[in-house]
Amino acid sequence: MTLTTDHGTLTFTFPELGPDARLHVTFPRTLRAGDLAARAGLTADTTLRLAQGSPTGDADAVIPMWQSEATWIDFSSPHQHPFLVMIGVDGVNAISGKVFTGTPDFDTDDYIEVPTQQTLASYRTGTGGHRQLVAPSTHTSRGPDPRGTLVQLTVIPMRAESWARRRHHASASTCVLCDISRAEQARTPPRTAVARMIGPLESADTWHPTRMGSAAVRIVNSVTWESLTGLAPRHSRLTCADYLDRRLPWHSTYRESDCPEAARDESRRHSSRL
Repeated sequence: MTLTTDHGTLTFTFPELGPDARLHVTFPRTLRAGDLAARAGLTADTTLRLAQGSPTGDADAVIPMWQSEATWIDFSSPHQHPFLVMIGVDGVNAISGKVFTGTPDFDTDDYIEVPTQQTLASYRTGTGGHRQLVAPSTHTSRGPDPRGTLVQLTVIPMRAESWARRRHHASASTCVLCDISRAEQARTPPRTAVARMIGPLESADTWHPTRMGSAAVRIVNSVTWESLTGLAPRHSRLTCADYLDRRLPWHSTYRESDCPEAARDESRRHSSRL
């Protein structure tokens, strides 16, 4: 397995399984939304950039984020080669809410299957809630956590022989995943919805038992990023006006700090757009 980082894309490549075995992972930037229904309607305006390395040396890339923005995870397989993907957030399985092990549990379906399931917009916490991926807060009295949020990915490709059969059948069908019934495909999650416990779409023996790749990405806030690089994040932050345009509530914690001067500056910027 080969892992590459190119600006906004993390790419897993399995050349030993052929040229089709390639998975791209990106982190689109979107607004923060409190309820699940609102998140399902969110769109992205840019893709967050990935920088190689991490402040603690335990990740392959780092993403700086402002307090006013969130991200989801997009998975794409250019040649439709299927992958089983496990996602952990700070040591918790994003699908099940249990401890992240990097080993799939086929009884509980604690993973997603790409390309049928392409997006994870919220992750499950250890207490059962669902959260968006956001930057660690800059509003705590102890100061921001310099480590940031750790997103772990384990990627297992479909067996080469299974994919060869799939491609052969696909040539005579409009359905690339032709061994999966249309009913099963219809009940997979929408692109920006929380992954649901729907049962495996593929049997356990479809996935390669020994070929797998892993990667970790750190999400840090603007304060930590500036301490590491001496620079602010390169992309502009979202503002109160952006939230009002989408009819979403703006919260004071979306500012970079609690200082009154920052609040007044934000208010002036908003007033100038009205």
